[in-house]
Amino acid sequence: MIDVEDSLTVVLTTHILPSAPSVEVIQTTIDSIRSNFIDIGNCKFIAYCDSDTTNKNYEKYIDNLNKIKGLIVVDCPHAGTDTSALQNNYIRGIAEASTPFVFCCEHDWTFLREVQIKNIIKCMTENYSVNFIRFNKRDNNFLFSDCPPNLSGHWETYVEEEKNLSGCDLMKTNSIATHPHVIRVSKFRNDWIDIANQPQPGVWGAVEVNLYRRYTLDIERMGFKHAHEKWGIYNYGSKNDARVVMHTDGSLSGRI
Repeated sequence: MIDVEDSLTVVLTTHILPSAPSVEVIQTTIDSIRSNFIDIGNCKFIAYCDSDTTNKNYEKYIDNLNKIKGLIVVDCPHAGTDTSALQNNYIRGIAEASTPFVFCCEHDWTFLREVQIKNIIKCMTENYSVNFIRFNKRDNNFLFSDCPPNLSGHWETYVEEEKNLSGCDLMKTNSIATHPHVIRVSKFRNDWIDIANQPQPGVWGAVEVNLYRRYTLDIERMGFKHAHEKWGIYNYGSKNDARVVMHTDGSLSGRI
């Protein structure tokens, strides 16, 4: 019997948004998770906040985060802009988790349909080859074409369907993006944390850039089949499934 509460921690990363001190953006994301992920309600929700202490809204934003029901807030203060803060908080959130899996989500995503999280946990528990399941912001029959920072070409160039893996339909992919996803904590700690932690000065998405580059090198060296067996990276759903998430761009980055 799968106990979701004992298996999964929800880790959210945030910073002081342009809409601060309002916490409506992250509150909407949390509400969307709770309403669409069946059986996730009793899981621990933890928000790691990249806090620029020179921001006039810093203290009030943290105060308002602490008022969100059922949310544990970890304040990560520093003075001024720090492009490595998101990288640090993502890594910290997984490294400090006490559950075998973590659901990682930034503060500005809306989920568009129900997800049976218990089925995902069952699939990952029974299949040690499944280490990372991403919820797609595009329909699964479209390759993810956004270009990663400091990289050229397409983010995703190959997908392959794997149906009914312990009850889950998944898509093998050559893409690693830190859009909302479920990750195996032991795999990250044992194999990926040093890769993810490599400095990328001036790059906000350093974790996904580092992991993507290393995974791509393995694909070039080993071929997709063997590299995928080593990494275990998937998109959620079958090739006919519609997108699962929508980016609301709470940071006003211009990316959708």
